[in-house]
This record gives sequence, structure tokens and C-alpha cells, in this order.
Amino acid sequence: MLQILVNLVGNAIKFTEKGEVVVRVAVEEKGESDCLLRFSVHDTGIGIPGDKIGLLFNKFSQVDASTTRKYGGTGLGLAISKQLAELMGGGVGVTSQVGKGSEFWFTARLGLSLGVAAWPAESELESRTTANLKGRVLVAEDNSTNREVVLGIFRKLGLRAEAVANGAEALHALESIPYDLVHGVARPSRDS
Repeated sequence: MLQILVNLVGNAIKFTEKGEVVVRVAVEEKGESDCLLRFSVHDTGIGIPGDKIGLLFNKFSQVDASTTRKYGGTGLGLAISKQLAELMGGGVGVTSQVGKGSEFWFTARLGLSLGVAAWPAESELESRTTANLKGRVLVAEDNSTNREVVLGIFRKLGLRAEAVANGAEALHALESIPYDLVHGVARPSRDS
């Protein structure tokens, strides 16, 4: 599983000159003795033409020769990743748009250890940690991924969280609604 993740993250970094690479993990299914996890790696890189996506998971296949010359690679990484995911009871896939980036994902079925299965339910953990938290939070963050993460944390803590994309929007929001907490990231302007 780690080998697949390392390959997907490595590819995402290699094909993303600017922007970001985001890794997510989610539980797709949970049974008594196992669970199906979905790992996804999203980048803002060069993207892949739709007519080339079908070639990606074939051995020794590259999108095109110029990509191979510029970025290197043998064309084996994704084929091996596909085989490994299938051996773990899962699969692989990709969505992509040229110039906008790609999202590669894989699933893997993993057994649950007795210790994990005996953990308290998530709702029970949440009620323990959020019993004393109340309030309204404004998140001012220009990066959409950071905004999503911070909003998720505050909401998981039981707070009413809203977000804006910049300082001007934050000032406007503060004029109309009282907030108990404002979380913002100040970045220097390009002129500074």
C-alpha cells in the first residue's frame, strides 16, 4: 500500500511545477473484520488528455514520448500500482483535465485488528472532545485546500464555521455577523 502511495505522490510532484499536491484517505466501507480504504492524490499539474487515460495502467506505456523525455520514467509504476491494489482487493482509477491537474486514486481492503475494532465509535469520541466548545468561527484563507482542512477541523470540534477567500471578504463578513473567533492567514503581497 505504501509503495502505491509513494508512486502516486511522486508522479504528482513530478508533473506539478506550481500549485499543490493533496493526499486524502477515506473509509469507503467498514465491516466487522475489514474495511475498504480509498486513497487519492490530487495535483494541479499538467493533466492528461482524455484519450490517453486508458493507456496509463498498461506496462511500459507513457502518455507521449515528449513527456517521457522531459520527466523520465519507464511506464511501469502505474501498472505495478494497479496490480498491487488488485492484490489487496481494491482497484485504481484517475480523472484528469489537461492544464488543470489529475486525481489518481486506489482502494485497498484491509483487515481490522481487535484493538481497532474495540475503539469507541466516532460519535462517542466527538461528544467527548466537543462537549465544551460552542461558537461561530470565520476562516479567512485564500488557498482552497487549506480552507477546506481548517473548516473541517473547526466543524469536527462542533463549532459553526464559515469561510471566505480573502481579507476583503472577511471584513465584509465581520460587518454583518458577530464571530467568536476569526482564523486567518496573512500572506505578504507581491509588492511587499
